Amino acid sequence: MKADPPFITPGIAPLSPGERAGAKGPHTSTSFPAPGEAVIFQPEFVEFGGEERVILALSEGLHARGLPHSVLCYRDHIDLARHARLPLRVHQLRPSGPGLARALALRAALQRLHAMGSPTPVLFNIQSALHAGLSGARRYHLRIPDTYSLLTPARTPFWDPLDLRLALRDWATGRGVRGAEQLLTNTRALSREMGQLYGRSARVHYLGGHGHTAAEAPARNQRLVHLLSVCRLQASKRVDWMLRALAQEDGQRDLGDWRLHVAGAGPQRDALQALALQLGIHDRVSFHGFVSDEQLEALYRQAHIFLMPARQGFGLPAIEALYRHSAVVLNRESGVSEILEGTPWVLIAEAGERAFAGALRAMLRRVREDGFFAQPLPALPDMQAWADDVIETLGW
Repeated sequence: MKADPPFITPGIAPLSPGERAGAKGPHTSTSFPAPGEAVIFQPEFVEFGGEERVILALSEGLHARGLPHSVLCYRDHIDLARHARLPLRVHQLRPSGPGLARALALRAALQRLHAMGSPTPVLFNIQSALHAGLSGARRYHLRIPDTYSLLTPARTPFWDPLDLRLALRDWATGRGVRGAEQLLTNTRALSREMGQLYGRSARVHYLGGHGHTAAEAPARNQRLVHLLSVCRLQASKRVDWMLRALAQEDGQRDLGDWRLHVAGAGPQRDALQALALQLGIHDRVSFHGFVSDEQLEALYRQAHIFLMPARQGFGLPAIEALYRHSAVVLNRESGVSEILEGTPWVLIAEAGERAFAGALRAMLRRVREDGFFAQPLPALPDMQAWADDVIETLGW
């Protein structure tokens, strides 16, 4: 799935198609940030997704203020600058190996930035906290969007040699968290978890979506309810929950006709297509794979209901669906649920597949009520405001 571009600030010209096409050579390098630049560090860029979009949004906020900045990483496998709509320099440290070699490379980079008189950099990702703690690094801010509980399976109750490595990981991560000058995260739940695990709670900055709230709901089919999922097709996104829930609804004609659109690619695509066939709903489910910005916008505008059963740190697509006046059904284990309580536009399912199926069933009925899409939307966060708040917090 190709994501919506980040916001563009009026008065700042985006890169031309020619400049974007040529970005790989001049914009991605093994050089180092210039003195005085604000630096955003992300350990590695492997695929273009939510956090990459957040970094580009922060870059746009810095451009809007005329603040020189760049991105620093161990390795950039996706040519991040190619996805930016404004000029962006990406520097790679290219450490000699994994683990400790990366941690030492990060510490050396932080020492060099401090010696150059540059602003205190911000490190993204919990791996940055691990490496900062492991190497005893100093003078950095830290932003953690996901904790280990969201990234790795739960431990077994039996002793395992891996437990020693996990204990070292947790000790080093806690050291890195406590050593940060400013500690930021996306939700109160993540802040509480870090407080419990590492003895330090984080300052919460709620992310906005990419784009802006439409003035009114687009015209939509009144007889056929379109449902939409936008995610990477992997187990944690729980697309299988949607399919089984809709297979149950298929026999309940009082809920009307529906179509499910799944935008995104990933390792589970073949298995999910096979499941739709097994459940007998394959003719009502479309797997679109990666889509262009224009195709994604068309899917959002068509969708009556956006589905998000995932367990995740935040969940930006729910905000973006609401921008387009689509109703949302999500799992309480998505962090964005904290700011979407108490609105008829959103149903928040408690944990578990059965609860999600019940919420989906209720929303299918709700969107068919007269006047549903004429209701005012809830107050929604804005990505430009998020970037401004973060820049102020970091003292840049």
